[in-house]
Amino acid sequence: MTDLYGAIDLGGTKLRAVVADLEGNIRGEVIQPSEAGEGPEPVIARMIETLEAAAVEASVSVSDIRAVGVASPGALDLVHGLVQEAPQLPGWDRVPLVEIMSKRLGIPALLENDANAAALGENRFGAGRGTRFLVYLTISTGVGGGIIIDRKVYHGVSGAAGELGHMVVWFNGPRCLCGERGCLEAIASGTGLSWRAKELVDAGHAPDLAAILREKDELDADEIADAARAGDKDAQRLFDEAGLYLGVALANYVNIFNPEMIVLGGGVLTGAGDLFFDHAGRIMRQLARKEPLKYVRLERTALGDRSGPLGMIAALGDMVEGDKGSLKRPEM
Repeated sequence: MTDLYGAIDLGGTKLRAVVADLEGNIRGEVIQPSEAGEGPEPVIARMIETLEAAAVEASVSVSDIRAVGVASPGALDLVHGLVQEAPQLPGWDRVPLVEIMSKRLGIPALLENDANAAALGENRFGAGRGTRFLVYLTISTGVGGGIIIDRKVYHGVSGAAGELGHMVVWFNGPRCLCGERGCLEAIASGTGLSWRAKELVDAGHAPDLAAILREKDELDADEIADAARAGDKDAQRLFDEAGLYLGVALANYVNIFNPEMIVLGGGVLTGAGDLFFDHAGRIMRQLARKEPLKYVRLERTALGDRSGPLGMIAALGDMVEGDKGSLKRPEM
């Protein structure tokens, strides 16, 4: 049997499957639309097809792969391998994904939160290679996070740790999708920026953004960023506030976790990081306590969209090493 492993990053818009060795060397990689609106069964079938295609690219078959890991959004039951629910995956209600994947592929399967997987990927193979204590934050449609303590994902007592986007940084601030006010996600995510930009337009501000909204129903973060770069003061203020409150959150992470590194990733950072990354770093350094601040570095992702799949490869490797090849999930 080869020493190759499979990993699938399950998202609301796309699937990414990789076949790699335990050193993080990718031998095959395939990306396909997830078509999540079709519901669990078609998406799972597409996941398997995508992994099979990645195996072909790696010149092996799925039966040659030792195990597969799935990085998924949403609320997960990691002990029983269930996707309990996920806003990005309509119709998923306590889907036994580990059992289904294992039976259909004939190999062991593992499930992990997508942001936790990305954190582990950056820790083992990316910007945080060689570190023991790391915090990862993805700023995309939403804001997610993962915490690495002594090179392992910190899950908390029920597996729900790492919801870093729901740290409240602005008392009575903008409403978040979770129902609370002032979450970092409501201010710095793509969704939060879009909502807040529309509020500005409705109030008669942000003329460049108003012109875009006359042609379409919603704004995305890239359009808001383009307006800010073109001199729209209201669009600039949105990113100034995103950087400010991201910096507040980062300072809190420094004070709470005392990490060696904080890694930022995600689509909003990739497309608009020039407008708020440095500002967030300055605020972090102003607010964090001096002792933990001495040890932390703030970095951008080195792996990009591959951080999640490679994190799953690392997780599978840990299970092989820790359980002598049994590939059973250790108790949290």
